[in-house]
Amino acid sequence: MEFELHGVKFNYEYGNVYRCYHLKKGDVWKEIKLQTDSKKYKYLEFNLNKKRYTFKLHRLMYWLHNPDWDIFNSSQDNSIDHIDGNNQNNNIENLRVVTNQENSFNMTRAKGYTCRNNKKKKKWKAQISLNRKTICLGLFDNEIDARNAYLVAKEKYHIINS
Repeated sequence: MEFELHGVKFNYEYGNVYRCYHLKKGDVWKEIKLQTDSKKYKYLEFNLNKKRYTFKLHRLMYWLHNPDWDIFNSSQDNSIDHIDGNNQNNNIENLRVVTNQENSFNMTRAKGYTCRNNKKKKKWKAQISLNRKTICLGLFDNEIDARNAYLVAKEKYHIINS
């Protein structure tokens, strides 16, 4: 699948990205090594006219299949979500446009509760975030009850409208 970013031609085939270099003896395609950031997202990086450009692979894949979508818009309302929560699965069927908040709804590493040590008794506080506000779900005597309260609230509040 051939595409162009900032006037540079690229080709994406079977998980590999190639860049076209215009040389005197003709065009030469060279593979660009995808890099991985600290959160394990793959990204493409290239230099052009002494400026560095970076594109995350999942945004690039979505744009390739939806050319009317603005890949350069990095606003809060233009995030790309991995539906299954696996940031290595960049198949188009697994990608959708969501708000930044909706993108955080299917985070698997968020547990929604913390331990509150009181001088008298240990309690577990459950909470959930919505629209940049924290909703307190209560204090619980054990971790399991706090976790369950969070999971019930997650089903209620963290809904992505398609």
